[in-house]
Amino acid sequence: MKELFKRKSVQVTIGVFSIVLAVSSVHGFIGLVRQTHTRALEREFAAAMNQWEKSAPGVERAQTFVNTLKKIDPGYAPAEVKKALQDYIAALQQSLDALKAGRDTAQFDPAIAEARERVIGSVKKYD
Repeated sequence: MKELFKRKSVQVTIGVFSIVLAVSSVHGFIGLVRQTHTRALEREFAAAMNQWEKSAPGVERAQTFVNTLKKIDPGYAPAEVKKALQDYIAALQQSLDALKAGRDTAQFDPAIAEARERVIGSVKKYD
């Protein structure tokens, strides 16, 4: 058995196997961290939506919702999830600014709906 491990071919095979195993383990750990952060983001997003749905209509409701979403820390969630959340917040903020200025906000509705679907879709993709 000792002689077997002295062979170069066996040593190289064990070395390659060790490297592949290490890379696979690191990749798996990174995936687990991203999934954990995505789930945390999903919980915070759902809580913000729930709070928004229960609050009284008005500008204050929208402002509170946007502020709550801005406080969500995406951590190590995938870039796609972070970007979708940022786009959703930006679309909501534009609509809120228009509402505060007394302008029609209907033009922002498609962008808000699309951004919301991207958030939900990207979270489900990594969940």
